[in-house]
Amino acid sequence: MQFESASAGKAISGLRVIGYGILLLCLIDLVDILYPFQAFNSNWEFNTVGNLVERVGFPLIGFGLVFLGEESNRSKTEQFLLKPLSWLLIAYAIAYWVLVPIGVSSAWRIHNQNNAQLVAQLSQQRDRAKAAQAQLDKLTDEQVKELVSRSTVGGLQNFNADEFRKRQLEGIETTTQQTEVQAKAALEQQTKNLLKKGMKWTLGAFISGVVFLYLWHLTSWARAKKARNRPLAMTR
Repeated sequence: MQFESASAGKAISGLRVIGYGILLLCLIDLVDILYPFQAFNSNWEFNTVGNLVERVGFPLIGFGLVFLGEESNRSKTEQFLLKPLSWLLIAYAIAYWVLVPIGVSSAWRIHNQNNAQLVAQLSQQRDRAKAAQAQLDKLTDEQVKELVSRSTVGGLQNFNADEFRKRQLEGIETTTQQTEVQAKAALEQQTKNLLKKGMKWTLGAFISGVVFLYLWHLTSWARAKKARNRPLAMTR
């Protein structure tokens, strides 16, 4: 009936308005994600890929609502916007496909940076251990005894400087080994998290590009000719 057709037209028009609103909010969100732009910053690039992929549902819904009902009941302003919005879909598809190599490249660079930090940390730890060992070896027995007596309440009985040196060196070695084990375990966990997020986001970016391309294909009517202000078909 005509009443049902008019109601459906109003509902579709309302959904389109919601779609335009979602797209505007997506634009604001996009500016917030990309600003300030930090090209060649591995962490920024990787997190930006993740933010864009995690939020991809919003522009997809927005475009879907905007193109709902095809040419029916479109204002002149909408008729003007439909074609560029349709081409914007292919731009989105290409942009999300570009995110795939960016995500892989930034993840690899972050992994290399983490490895370099681990090597530097362990090297510094070993250097400190060697310096402490060398300093301890330079001390005479009397100097060692005097040093210990300053931090010990009461007198020292049967003090053995060589035994003291041995215990200290064993403690330094144990601390160094524990630090190395903990650092390697932390690196392994970071690598797992990096691989997990990288696979999720790169796969999500590729799928998002495919979906945007499919929406672009579905909106060929908007690019082929000027949209006409045609009412919804009446239900008999």
